[in-house]
Amino acid sequence: MEILLCGDPQQPSDYMYEALGRLEDEGVTFERMDWMGDASPTEFRNVTMDMESLGPGHYDTDDIAANLEGVDALVVHKAPVSRELIESADLDLVAAARGGTENIDLEAAADNDVTVLHAPGRNRDAVADYAVSMLLARLREIPFNHADLSSGEWNQVFDPDQLPPDVRTTTVGIVGFGHIGRGVARRLAGFNPDLLVHDPYVDDEEIRDAGAQPASLETLLADSDAVTLHVRLSEETEGMLSDAEFDQMNDEAYLVNTARGGLVDTDALVTAVQNDDIAGAALDVFEEEPIPEGHPLFDLDGVILTPHVAGSTRDAVLGGPRIIAAQLEDYLAGETPEHVVA
Repeated sequence: MEILLCGDPQQPSDYMYEALGRLEDEGVTFERMDWMGDASPTEFRNVTMDMESLGPGHYDTDDIAANLEGVDALVVHKAPVSRELIESADLDLVAAARGGTENIDLEAAADNDVTVLHAPGRNRDAVADYAVSMLLARLREIPFNHADLSSGEWNQVFDPDQLPPDVRTTTVGIVGFGHIGRGVARRLAGFNPDLLVHDPYVDDEEIRDAGAQPASLETLLADSDAVTLHVRLSEETEGMLSDAEFDQMNDEAYLVNTARGGLVDTDALVTAVQNDDIAGAALDVFEEEPIPEGHPLFDLDGVILTPHVAGSTRDAVLGGPRIIAAQLEDYLAGETPEHVVA
């Protein structure tokens, strides 16, 4: 089997090869290239964010097609795999070394008997770690204490009414109980807070077995001191937290979002924090990225902002190709890989 590793600025082909190169012992040969390899982080982010709505057919894939002669399998990260590209080649398999497959024309793959693999969960640990880090940092006000000290203020508060609580006396609401939501629950378990979980697609008993209590979204919002989001963005979940939902939260609570910016109505969040309807937020994702200059989010007290980096670790970058490598081993052995999309 000959495989083309098509990397990009976020996941260069050299890193793909680091994880997949061991398949050479199985008789696999590799070619390597990088799509948009010279793009800046901002340019690459904008292109790939647009691809989620525009689809892979909107992009020029001639440079990828030029490298597909004699290739049996194409492994990409975020490079577009359009119908035109699929029909111009003689591929048996396409693999996305990431969880999403928005950059692959799945219908075209099915029409041409091309197997599609993906790598769900490649950054689950990275995002769960980061979500808990943001939650704890916001609860214990670490960034704000750092900012005060950096500006020359040695602020120590002794009034118990103005001090943050211990984690164990808080209630944390986890919205979405997939791999990342469960990872957050496991990490928080050592701190022993009360955990509420809302996920209509997970059985209540499964949630209880994980040490949490199932709850409606309304109950979770009303009873939680911190709410952390771990659901996919869809028509059903877009804007799932808006004015009504922030009204349901208590005024000492805060929101953590390391999932998707579109889950939250940003204007409603800004209003809720400005009016002290909630205490603040810790956000890594936004409706518009990067956040426009002068956006009111920058002026809010009690809000922590980071630039969509929750899933960005070396292990997460290598995780996708490692998952694909394991599936390709199954494929080469004549077995059905675990994560077949089409």
